Amino acid sequence: MFNLFKKKNKSNNDLLDIWLNFARENGFSEGQIIGLAYFNSAIPTVLANVNQDQTIVAPLQKVISEIGIASSEGANVLYLFKELFYAASTNDNELNPLTLDGIPDGFFSQDDNPYFKYSHSEFGFFKKSKVSVMLIQRMGKILEDYKISVPEAFQLGHSHMNFLLNTTSRLNAANAVIMSNILPHYLAGIIEMIPNPNSLNSQTDLWIFSKIFHQTISNELSNDALFCEWLWYFHNAIFYENKPGSNKVKSEWSLDDPKFEINMLEAIMHVLPPFYRGNNKIGSKQINPGKSFSKWEEFFPILNEHLKTNYGVQSPADTFVNKGETCNYLAYKFIASSQIILANSKVEK
Repeated sequence: MFNLFKKKNKSNNDLLDIWLNFARENGFSEGQIIGLAYFNSAIPTVLANVNQDQTIVAPLQKVISEIGIASSEGANVLYLFKELFYAASTNDNELNPLTLDGIPDGFFSQDDNPYFKYSHSEFGFFKKSKVSVMLIQRMGKILEDYKISVPEAFQLGHSHMNFLLNTTSRLNAANAVIMSNILPHYLAGIIEMIPNPNSLNSQTDLWIFSKIFHQTISNELSNDALFCEWLWYFHNAIFYENKPGSNKVKSEWSLDDPKFEINMLEAIMHVLPPFYRGNNKIGSKQINPGKSFSKWEEFFPILNEHLKTNYGVQSPADTFVNKGETCNYLAYKFIASSQIILANSKVEK
């Protein structure tokens, strides 16, 4: 099995090509990718300005350095910012719109905010996911209508934010971008690749589920690095061939298998106790005596409550929007199932 906590040499592939491949691997359409490029550029540009730290935006220059100044006449900054403002409002409805000269009255009226429909139909993780995907799709449509390419979208996001950050609405613009940047882990993992070119997600030969699982545990379990690492090795034991240096997924695992989820939960249930006996240094998590789970009818209500209470995750109100969302959901189930079994099973020490 392989250890992704050890630093590996970055691929020689071009950063933008790796970014594009991972976005497509997550299931984003070409139009959504253009919107994602704009958003992906806007975030580090704003954060670099707010934190007065230009190293945050430095990797972005590698993506846009060979592009001439892209015209912003066709892709009007106000229409793109309007989408950012509306999406951010689902996280903070006290946001203030831009107040620049020439903006028509009612331009930022919340009455026509399309993102609010998810405030009542979705919860937690899925609300963030659906709002984020709608945002990049709608921005992508605006950019597509003006024949903007992906590299040009990166540059426009950068130049548009620099423009807004030098206006009297600087604070409003920054707040909208920052509040829009409350993302599900599968999407944050793509966006992280530009400001952090050495991220694990740049490894093109790594299974997408593993990328998103690692992104999820790194964020959700950041207060217990030892348990996070332990859970990563347990993930390896479940999914990967037990050969030194191998990163080959076992033949029985395919995300296209309709039984993937239930097979994953069964594997966790069966493999975790013996794995724990041989690998019991798991950080601050303690094993408490309790009952094992012999029936799914007993386990699932506990699992669902744990997911909702601890991670803001419940079954989606609709179908998954892409493969990234699916993997992120499954990653949460892997984490929660492991935590529940550790806390409840009669594991011999």
